[in-house]
Amino acid sequence: MAALSFGVLLFGLIACGVLVLLVRRVAHRPAAEAVDVPRAVARRTAVLRWAGVTIGLIVGTIAARSGGLGTGLLLAAPLFGLCTLLGVLAGELTVRPPRGPTRTAAVEVRHIRDYLPRQLSRAVAAAGSVLLVLLTSTTAAGSPDDMGRPGRSLGRQCTPDTFESHGPWPGSFYTGPLAVVLLVGLLLAYVAMRTIVRRPRSGSTSDLAGDDALRRRAARTVTGGVGILFAIPLAGVSLTAANGLLRISCAPAWWTVAGWGLLALVPASLAMSSWCVAAVFTAMDRADPRVRTP
Repeated sequence: MAALSFGVLLFGLIACGVLVLLVRRVAHRPAAEAVDVPRAVARRTAVLRWAGVTIGLIVGTIAARSGGLGTGLLLAAPLFGLCTLLGVLAGELTVRPPRGPTRTAAVEVRHIRDYLPRQLSRAVAAAGSVLLVLLTSTTAAGSPDDMGRPGRSLGRQCTPDTFESHGPWPGSFYTGPLAVVLLVGLLLAYVAMRTIVRRPRSGSTSDLAGDDALRRRAARTVTGGVGILFAIPLAGVSLTAANGLLRISCAPAWWTVAGWGLLALVPASLAMSSWCVAAVFTAMDRADPRVRTP
């Protein structure tokens, strides 16, 4: 899938630029903005998140270099997102309540929405909705290619004697495996967020601000991971579908309009991908605030 390869390459270039700018910004952030968090907890959760990202990069690279007819490349970014979510979940599961003969507990009710980054989570939800509509539409419009592989071609009967088709097309051949990965990712994200909210406090009741900072940091990583899960496939599927719609010479006018609309969606998806990648990495770069020794 040459179009998808181009989209992934463009995403990588944009993401690298955004990451450089944001990491530099974090590095020069005044110390006054730091928060007080337990050193051991911050270090352990950060290490496990980085482990998830590292494993995700390895798994994504292996997937991109394998899989027939571009399926591995399509699943590379979602698999990276899955591994990132697993790293966050593993880190949160290691948090234990403070030990000692005397313990205190705050009476409180925590909700997932209290820790989600508002703007980013809204953008991720919007991207997920658009991706769902797009995958449903392209799956319904797909037809078998010349080798009989289902959903890998877009065809149209131009005249009683003329039939045009174009592939690859993001039909069931591609959307089936992608849907499985996306569903697993959503389930894993929900479990991770539930764990973030329900895990015990990492310190005493006087350290609520530091513990909440750890939860918000983890929630931002989860949100960014889900955004990667959605946005990069959205860019690739949009580009591939637009290419198919615009290549059919006898296409109706609305196909052309839809094709150009999908092309316009590509840069927006790539920009959001960069935002989500930056959210994942900068959230973990903040794992070195002013910490205390428990």
